[in-house]
Formats: sequence, structure tokens, C-alpha cells
Amino acid sequence: MKKRILFLLPVMALAFALAACACDDNEVGNETDPGRTGGDDGTTVREEMLPPERNLGGMEINIAQWFQDECTETADPGSAPERARWDDRRAQEERYNFRMRYVRYGSWHDVRDDLRDQLLAQNRDFQIWVVEPTWFATHHGQRLFAPVPMHNFEDDYGIEWNESILELTMRDGVPHGFASGIEMAGGVYFNMRLLEEAGLPRDLPFTLQREDNWTWDTFTEMARPLSIDRYGRGIIDTWAITAFHQEVLGHALASNGAAFVVINPETGRFENATNTDAFREALTWVVSLNEQNLTFIEDEGDSWDMFIPMFNDSQGAIRVAANYVAGNIFPELDDPWGFVAFPRGPRMDRHYAWVTQNFNVIPHFYSEDEVDDIMFALRRWIRPLPDDDPDEWILEAESVHRDLRSVEETMVNFTRNPDLHVMPAHMMMPALGHTVAELFAWRVWRGNDPSVIIDEAQQVWDGFIDRVNNLQQ
Repeated sequence: MKKRILFLLPVMALAFALAACACDDNEVGNETDPGRTGGDDGTTVREEMLPPERNLGGMEINIAQWFQDECTETADPGSAPERARWDDRRAQEERYNFRMRYVRYGSWHDVRDDLRDQLLAQNRDFQIWVVEPTWFATHHGQRLFAPVPMHNFEDDYGIEWNESILELTMRDGVPHGFASGIEMAGGVYFNMRLLEEAGLPRDLPFTLQREDNWTWDTFTEMARPLSIDRYGRGIIDTWAITAFHQEVLGHALASNGAAFVVINPETGRFENATNTDAFREALTWVVSLNEQNLTFIEDEGDSWDMFIPMFNDSQGAIRVAANYVAGNIFPELDDPWGFVAFPRGPRMDRHYAWVTQNFNVIPHFYSEDEVDDIMFALRRWIRPLPDDDPDEWILEAESVHRDLRSVEETMVNFTRNPDLHVMPAHMMMPALGHTVAELFAWRVWRGNDPSVIIDEAQQVWDGFIDRVNNLQQ
């Protein structure tokens, strides 16, 4: 997962929103009023009255990644909220006697290629690394990351730790990676003009979503009149759905609580999860969309990403895609359009979706006490401030959406309900993409029988999982 444009958090802030902050039950967080008033130096009134409960002895904590180099000495905040944040960080560093810095280790490729060697060499220049999910899985299997006990995530500052990432990084019941911050999941973009021309209410998806009736069935009913042979030639001129086949399948699986793999929390090993009723139902539904000629399928020789200009040129009414795609659709599609969550499957009562984030990890050679000190400082340095606005992202999101309901009804709902977001275990598997496409997505797109697809995939899929697990030994 290389750097992407997000609308909930600026790109640079996102990876370090993964690190978040807060206090333990026996620390300052419980000793001060959560609705505290800050002092001029960023400390709270109660904090000024109490002696610091820990002196970190001038500890230097460097966070290695590929996109930022910044600390309290070099920060150049461009707004009042940013100035308040850096003032608070300086106050926390002074109070607890530590220094923290974002360090740009090198390029994305440099971090990827050097990470293992740096960990094996026990390089103590860096106390925290930001890593991609696939990098984590490979090195986690070799026990190159330190366990981070759960008490570090039992905070009372309102930080929303990504619980699915804590679960995915478990080994022996203890997480070895962490992240926080909420990224809006992908969903369904729809062309209002094409819905109206097909005899449907132009804002039908908004209505169905608002009335909690946005399901696979209502989605299919809406899509049927949207594939149109305008000239009676036996050729569809406007398609109901133009989208990347793997994206449609992924959303369908997530929306029904299915998965390609799960991770055993005791061993940290991947396990096959495709031979389940929930998985079979999702494949069956996606195949049914194809069989009803609702989904555009490129011809041999066509570009694999034809679905992008087709939707932007109003040749397709629906596109399933990530939230950040709005920034590309906005200047291209002249018709009015909206964005809603992906419809929910029959096994779910809410709109669940997959998201992916970078992880924060601490190298394995740091002791339990050192890990505790690192996390103690981290939570305080990146802690939320009383005046932080959790909805600051809304104005930026509204600037790239045609209809404000896309933000106010869809995106706000997801960002305020982090339990709707699940980090999928398969995103941690190296060299995954082609295998998933070959075994599942391409075959589903071509209308094969779902049961046959699943049955025939088992031996190959199990072999792939075994190879990935063996890479971790």
C-alpha cells in the first residue's frame, strides 16, 4: 500500500494517527479532568499541581518512516490548532524528560528493503517503525517485533485504537503492532442522471441507506434497469456497474462478514477462510450480477481499467471504489453524482467494509520496560487536545463531492462508527493480489459456478497460505 490521498486525514498525518496517544488508568489521564483546561505551556492545571509520575531520563524516541522528518525543534505549524499541538508536545517532552521525532529513513522502497536488516542488526537509532501490512506479516512471523501489552491501549483520552489491527497482530494473546485513526471505507458512487433516465428516483441510494434498506437485494433491483441497450442492437450502451472486479468481490465479502483468510491469535499464522457459507453467498451474489448483464466486463485486449473512464464519461451508472476516488471523479464527471456505503449482505445488520492502514511496531530487542517507556511517551506526545475538532476533515471532503449527503450521511456515519471498519487479514499476505485474482475474482467475473470456484481453489489456496506461513518461520 503506497501513499494515497485520503479525505479524512492528510496523508502525512495518517500514518502517525496510527500511533495515537492517551493515558493508562493509573497515570495522569485518571488524575486529571478529561475536560481539562490547558496552561500556557500546554500542560493542564492539574498536571502543573502534580509531580510527573515518570522521568524518562532524556530518552530519545525516533519514529522511522518514508514521508516526514519533523520534531518540536523544527516544526513550522501553519494554523492555530497545529501550533497548540506542537506547544503541547513540547510541554509533554519537558514534563516527562524525553524527545520524540518523526524521521524520514528514506524512500518507501528504502524502508521496505532495509527493515529486516535493521531489525536483525538491532539498530537502536529507531524505537518505532511505520510499516505496511505485508511487511509486518513477514517480519512478525520471524518474531522481529516486540509485544506491546494491552494496557497501553486502555486509554481514557478518547483515542480510537484500531481494534482489528490489534487483533490481527496478536501472538500469544499480545498485540505486536498497533494503529489508530479512522479512514473512511470504500463504497458505491452513482450517477443521478442515469438513475433518473431509467425511471428511478435520482437519490434512491441515499434514501435506501437512510431508511436502513440498502441491501444486496435493493441494490440488485436498482441496478436492473440501469443496463440499457439504447438502440436495440443487442449491445448494452450504458452499464449498471463499471468497476474493478476485485474491488466488487472484496466489498461483497466484507459486507457479508466473509474473509479470504483469518489469523490464529496464538500462532500468528494465516488460515483458510474461503470455504464458508458467508463466502459462498458473496460469490454467488457477484456472479448473479454478471449473469444479469449488470456488470461491464472488458473484452480481450481492452485495458483492465476501462471502468474508470466509462463511469466518468457516463457510460456506467454505478462504480464501486475507495473513498479517495472522489477526488478523481469530481473534475471528470459532469453529471450529478453521490456516494453511499456498499450494501449489506444477508448475514450483517450494518454496512461493514474493509480498510487498510500502516502499522506502528517496536523492534523486538527492546525490553518490556523499554517498550513501556516508549508507549508512555508516545501516548502523551500524540495525545488529543481538548479543542481538537474530530470533524475537521469534513470541509475537505465536501470540496470533492457533488452532493453533501455523500459526506454528511455516508462518510460521517463511518467515521463515527469505527466498528464498521475491519482490517482484512489477507492484506497482510505478500504477493497476494495475483493469487486472489486468478483463483477467485477473475473466475467470478467470468460467470463460473461459485461452488466450483471455491472447491477448485482450495488446494491451490491452501498451498499459497502454507508458503506465506513458511516465509515467516
